[in-house]
Amino acid sequence: MRTTTLACWLLFASAVCHTAVPLASPAEDLSRLKPRTLLLTDSDRSVVRMTDARLTGDTLGGTVHGQFTAIPLSRLTEVKAVVGAPAKTRILAVGVGGAVVLAVWMIGSWLTAPNGFAGDGPLKTCPSGDPQTCP
Repeated sequence: MRTTTLACWLLFASAVCHTAVPLASPAEDLSRLKPRTLLLTDSDRSVVRMTDARLTGDTLGGTVHGQFTAIPLSRLTEVKAVVGAPAKTRILAVGVGGAVVLAVWMIGSWLTAPNGFAGDGPLKTCPSGDPQTCP
């Protein structure tokens, strides 16, 4: 059960690790990158998210809010492609893995600790410092 939960979180996290990259030349960059999602900044500074975009001539056509929409490139001030960010994904995976290792180590330390940390009553102190010689 825990392995499945961890796997689901890692899949979710890897899906989240994306970044928006500005396209200097949308006509050339779209054919090279083939991004699934574009962020389009209109002349009034509104941002529209378009999926499955295709460039036909000087017009971008794709799905916006579930409907096909065509927008001329001349109306746009910026086009960004949403692409995967493998470095962010690796950093997140290392961070999650480190947190899991730390949690397992801390739980193991608490369960095997001498002098009452294992849940056998109040904390006991040993004046000599050697748990083997304490009552």
